[in-house]
Order: sequence, then structure tokens, then C-alpha cells
Amino acid sequence: MCTSSGTEVAEVPDPAPRADEVVVEVSACGLCGSDVHAVERGLTTEGQILGHEFGGTVVETGSAVTGWRVGQPVAVDPLGSCGGCAECRRGLPFRCPAAPNLGITAPGGYARFAAVPQRQLVPLPDEVPLEWGAHAEPLAVALHAVGMAGVGPGDAALVFGVGTIGLNVVMALRTAGVDLVVGAGRSPGRRAAARAVGADVVLDTRETSVRDHVAAGGRLFDAVLECSASPGAVPELLEVLAPGGSCVEVALSDEVAPVPLDALVARGLRLGGSCAFDHAEFEAAVSLVVTGRVPAQHLVSERVGLAGTPDALVRLRRPGDLVRVLTVPGL
Repeated sequence: MCTSSGTEVAEVPDPAPRADEVVVEVSACGLCGSDVHAVERGLTTEGQILGHEFGGTVVETGSAVTGWRVGQPVAVDPLGSCGGCAECRRGLPFRCPAAPNLGITAPGGYARFAAVPQRQLVPLPDEVPLEWGAHAEPLAVALHAVGMAGVGPGDAALVFGVGTIGLNVVMALRTAGVDLVVGAGRSPGRRAAARAVGADVVLDTRETSVRDHVAAGGRLFDAVLECSASPGAVPELLEVLAPGGSCVEVALSDEVAPVPLDALVARGLRLGGSCAFDHAEFEAAVSLVVTGRVPAQHLVSERVGLAGTPDALVRLRRPGDLVRVLTVPGL
């Protein structure tokens, strides 16, 4: 749980389900970069339970729950949606003022148990490992971003920043049939992971800028997906876009970036921001994971118990060779 000085492990009462909720025993929860930065920057609230990339097993159902059973394995869509407000109608459920976002505005998955509205559940096949439910959320983020980029067969795409979201974007581009996928990052471990999950070319940005890569004979990109939050990235990435190309900002950043409006207009470029996903994209992500079309399970470099989660959140500020860390409450 979050405290004024960071995070700590604490005993809290087990959640009781409301009428339309179930209680999920958490099998695994991914440690997201947004949680790492929120704790580091003091953006959490006292007593908040983070964790929005999780799945597990239904252990209790509310009085109005139908179609879900105790013992059923599930992936959890953390984003609630009332379905009727302006934000939900525009496909922005994460901005819904009425519904809970688990791990953000409601208790999340860094816990043994979590209460989840039944409409935010997606079933998992009995035969797949339970922890695979934790892989759907970052992949859904990636699917939404790739959808915004509008790329497919015959196209080239650059993924700038190969942390967890960037690596999922690499996999999502592959499922979209993109011909050439280039990854760019600083961490040796994460660059190696980018190659392992499908990047054709991987650049070490400490040695080669994307501008230099293109100048040396690399083709311009039909889309660039900015997943690093590196200062100055957006103006450089706009330079390496082909006419009519898209730059999609996926990383959370407080930078006020200069944008060359003449190039944006004269070359017909598009610049947009992608945050989160809708429920259909989450369901698509679950399907891709459980059918093995994306090798999301190969990104896991470490598993920690609840007691090790506060330390892991600190270590991920400078990840080194760490790629993806899961909290496994049963450890």
C-alpha cells in the first residue's frame, strides 16, 4: 500500500463483493512503469493499493452476479465504464467519472484479493497458466496505440523505447502484419527482449540516433510510436516519418515539446496521444495471449512476492537488465 514516503506491505481487511462484483484471488500482477513513476514522484494517495495488470481466480461472487463461478480463472480489465457518459461514448473509459479504475481510483492487484465488477472480467481457459492474465493489460495498451497508428502490411514502424509497453507494441505490430519493425532503446536487456519478440532491427540509442539510422540508408517510417518519455523525442521522431505518417505518443510525459507545424502540415503528418484501451481491445489482448500468438510470457525476468514488491518498484526506476517484473502474492 502507498504511504507518504513510498510503499509498504500492510494488513488490510479482505474485500467483500458488492452485488455486481466478484472477489478475485490474485495470481500475478505486473509492475507497471506508471506505478513506478507515481510512487517516485509522490503522486499516490495514503493507503492506495496499486496494481492494474492482473488476473487470478474467482473466490466469491456478489448477490447479483451471473455467469461467473467460484474457481473460474479470469483476466481483469482494470478500467471501469458507465457506458453512457461523454468520455465512454468517445472510447475513453479511463476518463469515466463514474466507474472505478482498479489500482488507480479503487484498490488494485498488489494484494492477495481484489474486488472486481463482473463486467470487467474476461475468462481464461482452464489449461493456461493463471499468471498469463497479467499480460493482457499492457498488450491492450499496445493494441490501442497500433490501431491509432493505422499501419499494416507493407509498412515500416519504429518503436522508440522498449520497456514493457514498447515491447508489447513490437508484438502488436507483428500481429498487425507490419513488414519492418525497428526498436530503439538504451537498456541492453530490453533491447535483447525486443529482438526476441519480433523486432527486425534494434538500435542502441546511446550510440545511434534514429535520425542517423535513416540517414545511413534506413527507410522512413510510416509510423513511430513513442514509448520512452525521453525529452526531445517527438521533434526527432517527426523528422523520420514518411509523408502521411503517424507519430503516436504512448508514454506519459510532462514535457512541453516543440512541434514543427510546417512539416506537420506540408507533409501531411499526424500526431496523437494514445492512453489505455477499451474493453474490446482488452478481450482481443487476452485472446492473443492465451492462443500463443504473442510470446508475452517470455518478457518476465523476475517474480516477487508481496513482501518484495516495494523494493521492486524502487529497482525498476533504473531497470538495467530487468524487463518485466510480476508480483505473485503466493510467493
